[in-house]
Amino acid sequence: MALEIVLVDTSEGWQGPSGLFPAAARSLAMQGHVVRLIDQRALADLAQDPPLLTGLNRAVAASPMTDSHRLALELARKPPDLMIASLRGGIAQATLMARACGEAFAGTRIALWSNEPTRERFLASDSASFDLGSLISDAMERQCLALADTLILPDQTMEGPALPGFALSIPLVRCSRTGAVPPVPPRAPVREIVFMGALQRVAGAGEFVEAIERLARKGILGDRLVTFLGPMADSLYGLSKEWLGQKATTWPFRFKVIDETDRSRALRYAAEPGRLAVSVSADRGDLHSLRAGTSNHLFLHARPMDDPHLATRLAEGIARAIADGGAVSAEGNDVDWAKLLADLTRLNIRSRSSGTQTVTVCVLHHNRLGFLRQALASIPSTVDGHEVEVMVIDNASPIADVEGAIRDAAGARPSLRVLSLAEPLPQTSAYNRGLAEARSEIVVFLDDDNFFLEGGLERLARAASTGAHDIVVSSLDVFDDADGDPRSLPSAGRLLFLGTAHSAGLFFNAFGDTAMAVRRKAFTTLGGFHDLGYDYPSLDWVSLAKAQGAGLRIGALQWPAVRYRRNTARADVQAVKLDEAGARTLVFKACGDSIDAALVARYAQKLLLLDL
Repeated sequence: MALEIVLVDTSEGWQGPSGLFPAAARSLAMQGHVVRLIDQRALADLAQDPPLLTGLNRAVAASPMTDSHRLALELARKPPDLMIASLRGGIAQATLMARACGEAFAGTRIALWSNEPTRERFLASDSASFDLGSLISDAMERQCLALADTLILPDQTMEGPALPGFALSIPLVRCSRTGAVPPVPPRAPVREIVFMGALQRVAGAGEFVEAIERLARKGILGDRLVTFLGPMADSLYGLSKEWLGQKATTWPFRFKVIDETDRSRALRYAAEPGRLAVSVSADRGDLHSLRAGTSNHLFLHARPMDDPHLATRLAEGIARAIADGGAVSAEGNDVDWAKLLADLTRLNIRSRSSGTQTVTVCVLHHNRLGFLRQALASIPSTVDGHEVEVMVIDNASPIADVEGAIRDAAGARPSLRVLSLAEPLPQTSAYNRGLAEARSEIVVFLDDDNFFLEGGLERLARAASTGAHDIVVSSLDVFDDADGDPRSLPSAGRLLFLGTAHSAGLFFNAFGDTAMAVRRKAFTTLGGFHDLGYDYPSLDWVSLAKAQGAGLRIGALQWPAVRYRRNTARADVQAVKLDEAGARTLVFKACGDSIDAALVARYAQKLLLLDL
């Protein structure tokens, strides 16, 4: 039976396609399947509507979140039968999260292709080019591994990625090889040795230079040209053009430097007869593009600086290639895609049931009856046959007969309860009062100036009822406060959240907003919203960071359940909303040991390097 298959590779690296899946696309198409290949360039062409917002005011760093979300929006138009996506970068996160929350993709089997995680590349890189986006990608990759159906290992010797504090629990599928020997073009004598990779320690550039110098001293190199082909910095606290120039002052052999950031152009250069492409990587995924793009190549699977014999191995491999006049490869034939597809289709899809438990909606109100009327009108009387309990927590509004005024604003709603507070409480304390009074297992929180979109409460409640998460937040449809019916005001954009944000959550609120659904038992055990006894900055960020630190699972709806009123003028005069430094202090304490200390320390080290 023909399948609709999507192959997605947007993992970071040199600019342009990595070459990970073109051979797979050709093989699967020849088997009669409908195959769509999406790489970084194809992703850039996808629609940008609606505008996507994050809690981080740096678009480049937040691009892993927005790229993943745009991909999910695109695939939801016609969900495929199978999606295979590279692990690195976490591009499948939004698609997997939408499935886990019951929004879309219930019939889509989703597999991850194991390449080197962002964390490993980030820790090993001697470049300062990595930014906060690397921590975001790490969080997304961990979510992908928690929600996917399987992890594909490119060869029989690989193991799954080891991430601190994370237990890999999904099935592993190992690739078999076809056994067919690809045609070998006539071998040309090696006239040029091309180092393929960034001029960095992590790419083995230092060991390559040492290997070439050994071969030159022994007379093996001869008059062959040595080319450095890849991205490189002019001057850096590490390997750079400046470093290479100093080394080259004593070289007796010819060399040249091609500062190239496009991997596809680099592969075309290295594929010319007489050139030997040399590459070192801890990521076996890099071998696939090298094998597909060049005929003469030497690939060593290694992590430079952890392998004391790497320079020797490189020198020996290059010497053999020079002597043989042909290709040397550390690995043989291509993936048997027919068998891999059969293995994948035998696995279960981790879709979630859509049954909903009883729901209580807690709406916090203070002296805004007009807003409250809109919020209450957006709450349906029933969800999946269960009557919705609505609890308005009035935080000491200066209104005569406030309960009567609230009931009048609510209209005919027999399930309405009003909790009138005689003295104003901090927002966290008021919400926790509502949590304690709620009669349902699923409790949803809403501020009185926001309201649910059509079907929004149902989707939040169902997502929290599946058992995949203890807390479910929602992306928000943001509108700017103005006169007129809020339902007809134009959208200012969609504000995205990750849910469980891991280490990225230390630096900005990627967790979510207080417009969220919780499983009452789990959230009560945590102590509910983090209550300090007074109002403090970013209570949503701090409370969700505390939930992550306690081991609770936080999901995020990709399609907004809530319209969120934005009033920047009002926010700018509220000191508590401007105190982000204070918020970060509280978040650091709340996260506890749920963060990756080595990753955060490396990020701080790179920030310092940029300041030197």
